[in-house]
Amino acid sequence: MKKIILVIALLFPIGVFVFLRFFGKNEFTIPVYYESGVNDIPASCNRNYQSPYQVSDTLLKNFGWSGTATLIVTDTTVQTALTRLDQEFSAEVQTIYLSGEKDDLDQFFTCDLLLQKPWTTVLLDDQRRIRGYYDPKTREEVDRLIVELKILLNKY
Repeated sequence: MKKIILVIALLFPIGVFVFLRFFGKNEFTIPVYYESGVNDIPASCNRNYQSPYQVSDTLLKNFGWSGTATLIVTDTTVQTALTRLDQEFSAEVQTIYLSGEKDDLDQFFTCDLLLQKPWTTVLLDDQRRIRGYYDPKTREEVDRLIVELKILLNKY
């Protein structure tokens, strides 16, 4: 009797592992911002926002957008914090560094990227949808960005 219980105790975890390995599916998702439209329109922005919201491709092309997953960085002081990210995803993700000193860039940050403080970095997918806001001054935010980029590149 002890041998039967021992065999069952050993085979049960193996059976669960094999079942989950072949029939289970791990799925992770990251949110799509403004999928049902922009609700909190900034006061300085006089424009109509489509639903679901996508950043204008003509504006992005002015900044050299290539049609891939893109990271737009509005604070160039965090460039050194993102070197790890650039090394890991340089072939798959385009990084655009912008400086927010001009009024037209401020309008782009506020009205098109819908960027609010303390966020200085925006992740766009290849369909120009906003997938995340980040403040890469902290290691935790850079780690979160890397994880979400891996999810985005594997799934979409």
